[in-house]
Amino acid sequence: MPIILPCFFDYVFPNYILPNALITELGIVNYLHSLNCNRLNRQSFFEQNIHSGIDHNNLLTLMFGPSLGTFPNSTAGGTHLISEQYNHIVIVKEDSLHIGKKTNPKYIYPIIMSPHLHDFAGITRSGSKLNGEYFWKHMSAEALSDAQKGNAVIFLDFAQENFIDRDAYERLHRCLRISGIPPNKVVLAFNSFNAQELYEKWFSPEERLLDVKNWPFVLTNTSYYYYRNPKSHINILEFKSSKNKIRNSYFLFKIRRPRLYRQAFLYQLNYDNLLDKADWSWLEKSNFNDLDIDNVLTGFQLDVTKDSVQKLFMNLPHSLKDEPNSTFNTVSSWTDTNATPYKNSYFYLCTETYTQGEYKSVTEKIMKPMVNFMPFLFMSFPGALSLLRSLGFKTFSPYIDESYDDEYDEVKRFKMIYAEIKRLCSMSKEELHNWYWNMENILIHNHNLVLNFYKEDKQTIELVECLNKRIS
Repeated sequence: MPIILPCFFDYVFPNYILPNALITELGIVNYLHSLNCNRLNRQSFFEQNIHSGIDHNNLLTLMFGPSLGTFPNSTAGGTHLISEQYNHIVIVKEDSLHIGKKTNPKYIYPIIMSPHLHDFAGITRSGSKLNGEYFWKHMSAEALSDAQKGNAVIFLDFAQENFIDRDAYERLHRCLRISGIPPNKVVLAFNSFNAQELYEKWFSPEERLLDVKNWPFVLTNTSYYYYRNPKSHINILEFKSSKNKIRNSYFLFKIRRPRLYRQAFLYQLNYDNLLDKADWSWLEKSNFNDLDIDNVLTGFQLDVTKDSVQKLFMNLPHSLKDEPNSTFNTVSSWTDTNATPYKNSYFYLCTETYTQGEYKSVTEKIMKPMVNFMPFLFMSFPGALSLLRSLGFKTFSPYIDESYDDEYDEVKRFKMIYAEIKRLCSMSKEELHNWYWNMENILIHNHNLVLNFYKEDKQTIELVECLNKRIS
């Protein structure tokens, strides 16, 4: 049976629930907008995406710039625990805290945190927030008092973000140290498999001012998306019916936002004339910048001329062959709506958001090849393949040399992955075709597990039980 969690909010209006700990001035604007807001879409005024000509931005980004120095503590209402994939785990009972306390004197006070933790904590070096503008100063006096007395648990919901470094924790500690809120009444959870382990490694029990929980929200959310949207991915019948078809491309490589290691792969692939064997994209509008290019060429020790990179930039942005009209704004980084590109390539070069550090965090990016029956090379943190196997997925050794997963040096790991790309691209199409179909059972297993992964989400169960225990 799902656990019922009372989650209360400072301001609940007929059409909209305002986010907790929202800066007062923004709350007024959101309230005025809520009078004409469809309650079902759960979006506040500042959450509405607009097209600025460069990217999809919310109004805060447009007004305050990309640094979001004045980003509020939260613009999103509710909590990610209300997501449909959790219906079998938790029932979130939303109410105003003033009314809800009459039946539930102890409750959860959720805050969906802004991604800029230094500003959120109110201890910042940049932006326009002042030092000392702590998030808890924007809670209602009633909620803050309840938390200080131990009757409310502040749930810091950071579900879509992948890591918090030690410095950010120390700033949160400084923020909480003078709040008067007991440490066991603050629970922070985000998209990681070892967040709790790292926090407890970095800080002794006496130093800890909050509980940190692992919460692989992105994987479960992506799993549920593909489960609910079967047209967004290849199905087993389509997969098996393609057994006698030679595919157009050797591999698929998608770049929406060109981080340095993605650029490194593309520059080297271009120089070695291997992009001709790929279906690839680079969707962000970019200008040739000598300093940035030098950083990539020297940082990853590439055997590439700057002239070849400059010629490459003349053809950017670049869309996939099967998505010729796609742009940075029309392609979702979260999930796919068009599975056709996966049908026409044999393997996938997957590059995760972060590739260094102690954090164990994977995102929707690796679900895309697995749900679409593709073997992959995975440029991620060391041990990422081992993590996937611990979750029940299968990887591709000996068909792919996966020793790169044990390499801690990012540049060496990059070179080992690139060597495998070159080896696979040296095969004939017929050899690669046979290589691919030798992994049929692995590909089917991963596909099925992606579609069912959200059902076996132990970390979210542990998080919900933790929150429930804190208000019992």
